Amino acid sequence: MLHTHALRLGLVTAALSTSLVLVASPGIAADALRITTPVSGTVVSGELYIAGTIAGDGEHELTLELAPQQLGECGTAVASTTTTVSAGEGFSALVDTLTVADGTYCLVAVADRGRLSDVQADIRIDNAILRGFIQLPTESLPEPTDGASAIEAAVPAESGPIIAIAAFALAGLLAVAVAVYGIVSGRRTMRP
Repeated sequence: MLHTHALRLGLVTAALSTSLVLVASPGIAADALRITTPVSGTVVSGELYIAGTIAGDGEHELTLELAPQQLGECGTAVASTTTTVSAGEGFSALVDTLTVADGTYCLVAVADRGRLSDVQADIRIDNAILRGFIQLPTESLPEPTDGASAIEAAVPAESGPIIAIAAFALAGLLAVAVAVYGIVSGRRTMRP
């Protein structure tokens, strides 16, 4: 009799747990979720275009979240969008990245109340140019205070002797050319 009672209790427990599993499981479930765009390492600005696929049957609520990434871990979502998608068809959505700070983020897609998810890490958001905060690299020259320092600023010390020799040589050639021209042109006027 004890054996029969234990068997009956075991059958009732099995039947109840099976019915709870059937009630808790959705009738229509997605089989797979995948983000196809953007891929890891993408740099974006403005609106982030997200595309992907969800396999299975029926319609599913899909949540797309943008979460800051630090040391390879995804943080709490700072931007998100939720949409209903039909399984077997691709999905697409836009997330405005101007509402978040520039940096590296994870893109997280969640469907079927968290049963399916996909993550694309290392999505870099760089909206500096859209916000007008771009700084071009510049190089400043020292401001000379007098003539000597202006020459020192314009001519490096190690090239000074070479430039001086070239300047004197050029001046000497110019002087010889003027003298020769004067002699040649003077002879023409002196001829009868």
